[in-house]
Amino acid sequence: MMHDLHVGPTAEGLRPGGLTLTARAAKYCSFRTGARVADVGCGAGASIEFLQDASGLSAVGIDPDIMSLRLGMSRNPALPLVHGKAEALPFASASLEGIFAECSLSVITDKDRALAEFSRALCRTGGLVVTDVYARDTGAISSINDLALPFCISGIMTKESLSDSLSQNGFVVELWEDHSYVLKEFIIQLIMEYGSTQVFCGRHDTNTADQQLNMAALKKACVGYFLLVARKET
Repeated sequence: MMHDLHVGPTAEGLRPGGLTLTARAAKYCSFRTGARVADVGCGAGASIEFLQDASGLSAVGIDPDIMSLRLGMSRNPALPLVHGKAEALPFASASLEGIFAECSLSVITDKDRALAEFSRALCRTGGLVVTDVYARDTGAISSINDLALPFCISGIMTKESLSDSLSQNGFVVELWEDHSYVLKEFIIQLIMEYGSTQVFCGRHDTNTADQQLNMAALKKACVGYFLLVARKET
């Protein structure tokens, strides 16, 4: 049974939308019970637990951050969490029925290599789920590309650039949904929890002037949040 839930930034590791979009994507993809899926950039593994418990999937998480993986294992030693990178997935070719990349694709340096790995690891009918930030104003993307921003803002994409990269790596976009409202909710949660948006829009060591410049650039780019599902071309 699919649960209608929403987890905030503290419980879900600072990700807009929490598990709500994970649930939406899993339901849309209609994975069979026991389907093998991977969460690339899994952090402490909250999505892995959800995909196992609420969706009945055989889920495994992969992340390059050892500390996040240790946090997940300390909370639940049974979690199947693996240290690794999206650009070199530790999975056999055509061995996965689904890949989730939730607020992780934009922080991957070599996105094309990662997408090629996603295509290699997915079976012929496999589904790729991506949730992430994107610049809705394509003309302003250059204003934020060089900013020292944390989390998934740092490598922000446009819908067009991501669609082109997916196509070049053998994917067809099947579903695209704008969920920018979760980004607004996320920022409000950050302000309530941390007293400012510093965690989101600037590093702890940046001064107020830099933070203001960052926020102005993000506003100009009209940053939004999306959910997409793509399938391998057959």
